[in-house]
Amino acid sequence: MSKTIKRPAKLKKVLTVANIQNQSVKKLQWLGKWLDAFGKPQDRGIWFVWGISGSGKSSFLMQLAKAFALLGHKVLFNLCEEEADDTDYIDRMELFNMNEVEKNFFTQSYTYQELMAYIDKRNPPKVIIIDSIKDITTSWEEYLALKKLITKKNIICVIAGQAEGKNPRSEFEKSIRFNAKMKIFVNGFLALCQGRTVGKNGGRYVIHQEGYDKLRGASI
Repeated sequence: MSKTIKRPAKLKKVLTVANIQNQSVKKLQWLGKWLDAFGKPQDRGIWFVWGISGSGKSSFLMQLAKAFALLGHKVLFNLCEEEADDTDYIDRMELFNMNEVEKNFFTQSYTYQELMAYIDKRNPPKVIIIDSIKDITTSWEEYLALKKLITKKNIICVIAGQAEGKNPRSEFEKSIRFNAKMKIFVNGFLALCQGRTVGKNGGRYVIHQEGYDKLRGASI
């Protein structure tokens, strides 16, 4: 005996080709090396950045935060592995001259619940950077709730993860990589885009030229 399908009160209207093509979609208007590496991604969704310790990931995240801020977007850097008064974090801010974007760049160390409340407030920042996700949650359900909220708020959420070799370390982080719109692997001071939008140079962004050159020179 077949089961009766419970129908919703009102089904969403199906979209035509014209409906899809005539939508107004906003993209990041990057220039220079950011454009060359990452093209013009849509200005919303989950970005996942992973790499081993010492790969240049923290420096890349700070440079990425500045790039967003220079576009006029407000950025929250949710610092989970470090504290705001750690010398490493302070030195990194000075190295990349974050004072140049001080009106758009903010730092805090929110728990998962605090971060969700912060994003849900009126007029949250356009960009949230979480470094790193394992320090605030390892729950897939909580990740999906975060994604739902940032989608509702039209936010870019950059999530940092750990690596084991070339892959994310945990199954949780692997699932986020699969689910993310933009996927960026950091290794040897090179950020390599494996996401849905790739620039004309094949998605390669050199984080620190001297460190990048030394590593490649040592391997020859």
